[in-house]
Amino acid sequence: MSKFPIIVCDDDKDLANQIAKNINASIQDLIDDNEGYAELNESVTFVANDFAQAVGYIVTNDIKNGIYFLDIELSRESKAKNGVDLAEFIKKNDENAQIIFVTAYDKYAPLTYRRRIGAIDYISKSMSSDKIIQRIEETLRNAFDNLSNRIKFSQRDFTYKIGRRVCKVAEGDILFIEHSTTQHKVHMVTEIGEVEYKANITQIDKENPFLAKVSQSSLVNPKNISAIDTKERIIIFDNGQMVTYSRSYKAVVKKLVDKFENIKVE
Repeated sequence: MSKFPIIVCDDDKDLANQIAKNINASIQDLIDDNEGYAELNESVTFVANDFAQAVGYIVTNDIKNGIYFLDIELSRESKAKNGVDLAEFIKKNDENAQIIFVTAYDKYAPLTYRRRIGAIDYISKSMSSDKIIQRIEETLRNAFDNLSNRIKFSQRDFTYKIGRRVCKVAEGDILFIEHSTTQHKVHMVTEIGEVEYKANITQIDKENPFLAKVSQSSLVNPKNISAIDTKERIIIFDNGQMVTYSRSYKAVVKKLVDKFENIKVE
């Protein structure tokens, strides 16, 4: 299975196969013209001609980190599932999905916005073959870069235990971890909520180099820091939450500011 599976879905079989050929040609052009893509080993994984075929393949093969070229109008029947329905299904099953609509009907674009599909491109079937290949190459470059970055920065999991239950949260979602008011527990704040569990700050620090210790009782994820108030010694996160850092960790905080461009100094 490819690292980034590529799936085409169009109810016109000839057109679907032509899109697949254009995608494979565009990938070869990317490899030939850009050293950064020399190790790409991708090609079209599956060509579907209706909603059910595409869904069956995605579910059976548990597709993740996929790139999907979808026709919006998958059937002439008004009640049939269309490409927007398929994109919605894909997004629920593959959170990193890169969706590209290949369509002759621009009128459908507002529907995709209303349903928060988040397509990365719309390619018109009315363009010339050369223009379509050029556009596919541009959008593939964007899709490969998006997926590589998401895998690199967001996909590793942080594991912790609550009783006998093993829990996971993506490293990229953690804001900070601090001592809890309850003895022998820590308080973890993430982008999706908060949790307390039995653990030791020093041990967490040793095992998780992506976190930075800013006091004897606090660890922070520098990638989610939006600003630092050096006068008040306060670290401010993207969601507005704050942590105070110790005077003895001023040098550590300075290194974070120098290393991470996302951090503003106030």
